[in-house]
Amino acid sequence: MHLFEIEIKNRVIKKSFSEKIRIKGRQGEWYTENLYYLADSEEEAKGFALEHVQNRKIRGVTSMRGRKLKREVEIIKARRLA
Repeated sequence: MHLFEIEIKNRVIKKSFSEKIRIKGRQGEWYTENLYYLADSEEEAKGFALEHVQNRKIRGVTSMRGRKLKREVEIIKARRLA
């Protein structure tokens, strides 16, 4: 088991057939964060980070309105700390 730091950026988008449209407000802008995970490999830590961020609730949106909203996530870098 090793400690990994995963730097990601994410935002909330409205998904349509032809394009991705960012929503208004803070959640629609790209923002970065660092997440820390204990894992056996770098790929496993990246998988944990993606699953954690994509399963987050989109604030202020009911489940009926949020059907077309998705969280777009990009991994910037991953590094092993210990």
